[in-house]
Amino acid sequence: MQDVLDRSYKGLMNVIDSFANSSASIQHSPSANKKNVEESNYIYAEDNYMDAVLNNPVTSITLRTIANRFYGKQIEEIIQNCSRLSKDNYPKLWESYRNCCSVLNIKKIPILYITSRLKGINALSVEMNKEQIILLSLPAVVMLGEAELRFLLGHELGHIQQGHLIAHTVQGLLEDLNKRAELLGPIITDIVDVPLNRWYRTSEFTADRAGFLCCQDMNAIISLFQRLGLSTSVSSISYLGELSSAHPLSCTRLERLKEYK
Repeated sequence: MQDVLDRSYKGLMNVIDSFANSSASIQHSPSANKKNVEESNYIYAEDNYMDAVLNNPVTSITLRTIANRFYGKQIEEIIQNCSRLSKDNYPKLWESYRNCCSVLNIKKIPILYITSRLKGINALSVEMNKEQIILLSLPAVVMLGEAELRFLLGHELGHIQQGHLIAHTVQGLLEDLNKRAELLGPIITDIVDVPLNRWYRTSEFTADRAGFLCCQDMNAIISLFQRLGLSTSVSSISYLGELSSAHPLSCTRLERLKEYK
């Protein structure tokens, strides 16, 4: 395991300069409140500043190698004990999922697995060997209404459509490396983690917009956040914590959605 960690560390350090250089000032403004489903039109501002890095062939291969090395086996084990969504086993969910893909103009429909390995109401989009996959928890299927499910599915499809998956995996890996290496922590935090967290937060806003396009129901989104135990109000302390976190506050996510709506 230590050898894997060392190799991954070296690979990450090779792309740190690219992350740092790409995070400073490049910004892209989305088309103003267009609700058509061209994939670029629902992107939240600043969401694209890492595109040049992620589209670099060397960087892309490095990140995919790291992701597969660290998480590939875990995902394979989960998939082996999953039920693959089809029109036969979950016909209503299948119809909703296909409709979400149609709304977002996604031609190649990602494989969706329903699993009891994800706890609570949860969904996760991953990439394995260049194959995009969505994992949906069984409690989500059982407990959520149709509109809530459509938001959850649309959110994950948004991550896939915008190419967020590898960067999200690396962000999770950086958190793991911070815990494992005391000396690495300050380096990652100062050079990579803070700008990457900023990108991660805006990628969540983008994915939320995709979810909204699929469900078109703010009340359902608020209901889902409440089911997840996410606060829809903000305090000054929680706001300050948000600035250094990869995960935006739910109230901030709702505000951004209302602006888009």
